[in-house]
Amino acid sequence: MKKIKILTVCLCVGSLSACTTPEKTNYMSYPGYQPYAYEQTYYYQTYDGGVDYRYSSGNVNVPNSYHVGLDHSPTSHKAVDSNWVHSQNPQGYTIEITEGDKASQVAAKLYKVPKTDRTAQIKSYRGNGKAYYKGVYGTYNSYEDAQKALNNLPPNVKQGANIKNWSNIQENTAE
Repeated sequence: MKKIKILTVCLCVGSLSACTTPEKTNYMSYPGYQPYAYEQTYYYQTYDGGVDYRYSSGNVNVPNSYHVGLDHSPTSHKAVDSNWVHSQNPQGYTIEITEGDKASQVAAKLYKVPKTDRTAQIKSYRGNGKAYYKGVYGTYNSYEDAQKALNNLPPNVKQGANIKNWSNIQENTAE
C-alpha cells in the first residue's frame, strides 16, 4: 500500500511539473502581448499597465475658466461674453443675429451661426428697465467688412440679422 501512495505522489508531481517546463511548443505556451509596439510613440508602457507620459511632447494650456482651487472659481460664460463685448472698439461693428425676451431662444439662433467668428449672448435693458437678450456675431472694423460677413451667413441665420455699431450694443448692456 505504501508503494502505491508513493507511486501516486510521484505521478502527480511529475504531471504537474510537466506543465511548467519551458518548451517551445504551442500547447500551454502563449506569446507575449506588447500593447504599445508602435513606432515613434511618445508614451511608454509601465510595469503596472499604466502609461508613462514623461516623454510626451507639447505644452498644456489651462484656460482661465478652469477651476484651479478655492481662490479661483470658474468664470461664467455670461461674464466672459460681457467682458468681450465691453472690450470691443466702440467705433467698430458687429452683426446682431437676434434679440428676444428669452435667453434660450437667442441661444438657439446663435447655435446655428457658423463658428468662424466669436459669438456672445448678452443681457440688455429697455427704457422701461425690462431685460431682454441679444445675440451678436463677430467684430469688424468697417461697415463694409460687417456687410460681407452678413452676406456670407446662411439664409436661416441671415433673416432678422442687422449690422450694429458696438457703441449702441455697449450702451444698454449690463456689465
